[in-house]
Amino acid sequence: MVISVIIITLNEAHNIESTIINARLAAKWSSGRTFPIEIIISDGNSIDDTVNIAEKFADKVITSSPGRFRQLNEGVKHAKGDIVVFLHGDTLLPKGALIKIYNVMKDSNIIGGGFEKSWNWNPNIKRSSFIKFLNYVWESFDNWLVRLFKTFPGDNVIFVRRNIFNELNGYKPLWICEDFDFIRRLKAYGKKKIYCIQLQVLTSARRLVNYGFLKTKFIWCFIYWFWRLGMSPERLRVRFKKYSTVPENHNRSSIRI
Repeated sequence: MVISVIIITLNEAHNIESTIINARLAAKWSSGRTFPIEIIISDGNSIDDTVNIAEKFADKVITSSPGRFRQLNEGVKHAKGDIVVFLHGDTLLPKGALIKIYNVMKDSNIIGGGFEKSWNWNPNIKRSSFIKFLNYVWESFDNWLVRLFKTFPGDNVIFVRRNIFNELNGYKPLWICEDFDFIRRLKAYGKKKIYCIQLQVLTSARRLVNYGFLKTKFIWCFIYWFWRLGMSPERLRVRFKKYSTVPENHNRSSIRI
């Protein structure tokens, strides 16, 4: 069994080296032996040094037009693994995470799943005690929902058997919520099982800094429920035109409410 880790990037020069290194470490047993993986960078035509850095550390680097669904699907086309793992360029896998996937997927009834998540805050960002408390409560609640419903956002690191991914025709061409759409179709696939690995991946909190903590959370909630109630991707894009799916690096020194 081989695991293909597909990392999607767009101007992630600040993050991609550590993301790849952590993915390598996530494939090591405690004995030091390494599980066979391949790391594929699916880049959306970055204009910074993302590709140059990635070529030093990844097994394969491909490029396509930007768009998460497009980059994810392109990555799978170049993968050789029996299991594909979808990783955002600003998300770090914990130690042993890929070994855990391997052990879970030994059960032929399991077709895919994801992880819990915690936010990776820049240590230079000042957070009040209130923001820290809000983050703890919201993070705990989000992880409880993930365990309960087995519905994973993309930055919770989704994994799936490649043959099942192909049968589902991959990710649909959606501007946003392509991850929720895919998981919903995955859960509807036969009577197989979705598994939540109770390890927390570490995802950059820069969106929470850029837009403000509460504003970002409410935007996400509104986008999700408007999508679930049937609003088209085109209307969602118009309604939330000030929200970008591509996180930007920030220069702020403190977090806003």
